[in-house]
Order: sequence, then C-alpha cells, then structure tokens
Amino acid sequence: MISLQVTEISQVGAARRKALHEAETIGLSADDRDRLALVVTEAATNLVRHARGGEMILIPCAQGAAPRFDVIVLDDGPGLSDIQAAMTDGYTTAQGGERGLGGGLGAIARMSDAFDIYSDPKGTTLAITIGKLKQDLGKALEAVGLIVPKPDFSEGGDAFDLRLEARHTMIMLMDVLGHGPAAAVEAKKGVEAFERSTGASLEATAAEISAALSGGRGAAALLVELPHTAGKLRAMSLGNVRGEILSPDGARHGIPSTPGIVGASAKQPRVTEHNWPAEGMLVLSTDGLRGSERVPEPSSLFFREPMTIAATLYKRRRRGTDDCGVVVARARQ
Repeated sequence: MISLQVTEISQVGAARRKALHEAETIGLSADDRDRLALVVTEAATNLVRHARGGEMILIPCAQGAAPRFDVIVLDDGPGLSDIQAAMTDGYTTAQGGERGLGGGLGAIARMSDAFDIYSDPKGTTLAITIGKLKQDLGKALEAVGLIVPKPDFSEGGDAFDLRLEARHTMIMLMDVLGHGPAAAVEAKKGVEAFERSTGASLEATAAEISAALSGGRGAAALLVELPHTAGKLRAMSLGNVRGEILSPDGARHGIPSTPGIVGASAKQPRVTEHNWPAEGMLVLSTDGLRGSERVPEPSSLFFREPMTIAATLYKRRRRGTDDCGVVVARARQ
C-alpha cells in the first residue's frame, strides 16, 4: 500500500505516474490502466482544488490473471453538503469556473468497477476499485484490512490476514515491534505461520505464530474466530492491538488484551468469548491509531462499505508516528 500526499497541483501528475507504474507491475490491462489514470487524475485534482490535507492510498493487488487496483482518496474537509448533487456531471464548488476534468465524482463512479463515498464536515473518503472485485468470503461476512506504513517508509511491521474456514473466518492483525524493512520481514513470518495453520484452532494458530516469531523482534497480535452466524466470537490478544464489537443498536464492546509480546512471552493469552450479534461489526486496530474518540464517528459511517469505514478511521485516528493497521469485518444481512 502506497500513501501519497496530494495537496498541490504538481502532485497530481506524480500520483498518476505512480499509479500507472504499479498497475503495469501487476499486469493490469491497458483498458483498466486508462480508466485508472483518469480516476486518479480527477480525484487528485479534486483534492487540490476543493479539500484540505489530501491523501491518496494506492493498493495494487495481483490476483493471477485478474489483477485489480484499489484507490483510496481522503481529505480533512470541508466535506460535501449534498453528495447526490456532487455526483451530477458539471457540479463544482470551485471559484472562477474551475472544473477539473469536468466529470467530477459522477465520472469517477462510472469508470470504477466499485465505488463508495462517505462525507461529513471532517472530511470525505472515496473507495474505488479498478479491475476484478475482491474475493468474496461467502454470504455471511465481508471483511477488509488497510495497512499504511509509518511516514517516509515503504513497508513496515503491521500486517493482517484472513482465513476462511467452514463455520467461521479467522482474522489476524499484527504489529511487529519497530518499523521499516526489518519489521516487514518479521511480519511476513507471522502471516506465513497464520496461513500454514489452516484448519487449526484459535489456540493452535496462536502457538504457531508465536513459534515463528520466537527469537525475533516480537509483536503484538489479535486473533479472532468470527462465526458465520450470530453466536459467540472467540479471541486471543497479546499486546497493544485493540478490538471492538459494534452492535446494530450502537452498543460497543471491547475485546481485552493480555500484556506481553508474541514470540517472547512464555504464556499464551487466554481465550475470551463475546456475543456476536446478527449484523454485527468488528473493528481491529494497531496502536498507530488512537482509540475511540470522546465524540465517536457518526453512526452513518458504519453503514458504508468496510474499506470506506477502515480508511476513514485511519485518516481520522492515525498518530502519524507509527505504522497503521485497521481491519473491519461485518456480518452480512
């Protein structure tokens, strides 16, 4: 995942060139690359002309013969007062008749294979996909993870993974101590251990990961066994990775964590069980993000797509001094 600041017009072309370079690397088709170039140009131009604190996250994803490219567009405000009007061709809030490429958000949506938007006075988030849509985890669950390295680093120690089992999905979010390439190597070991444990219990998976990280930097990690129907969610957490369950009625329930370091602590954390409601939502985050704000995000955010939710939480809660990892999983209706 590549984070680019887009706050001045010279950065628009740089963002387009970077996106096209990464798209060619993963084998995105020529048609998809053309659409990607237009989407990135229009979105980046909008950031410069209409917003504050513009940021674009590029997520190239190679999937064999069917790669895709996700683009996350974020800003710090002032937000859109009327999203429906903003989606109309020719709409602009710019002074002096400036209209970017003239198509605006409506054109971006039409050129995308998937598009979602959230906006309030604190800012706007666009989640865009060009190419094949993400793999379906089944009818019961949708889940995404967003990992952004510490500023000025191209990789880091935060990592997530998902494992689809017969009756549940296993989710891991990890935060290896430190930053940069060395931390990324350790994080890869943890992800490989998680994937080797397909079919194993929550406890056995945690033990495999701990063994893989033994003798290294160590990590904080949260593992969740998320059922595909309403029931009991099981979790194991060691170190400073937070988990929260959101119920449809707005109630929030935290997942406790045991102090320690994965790969260094001799004792495994205990398993905790929590109610998992129908239409529930799970939010996991590393300590690169602040905890819930005193005034939480509007409830309307949590009706958007999981990637839109994850990206908005990242933008608004990030500390700016660490790798950031956030996972959002939601039970489908």
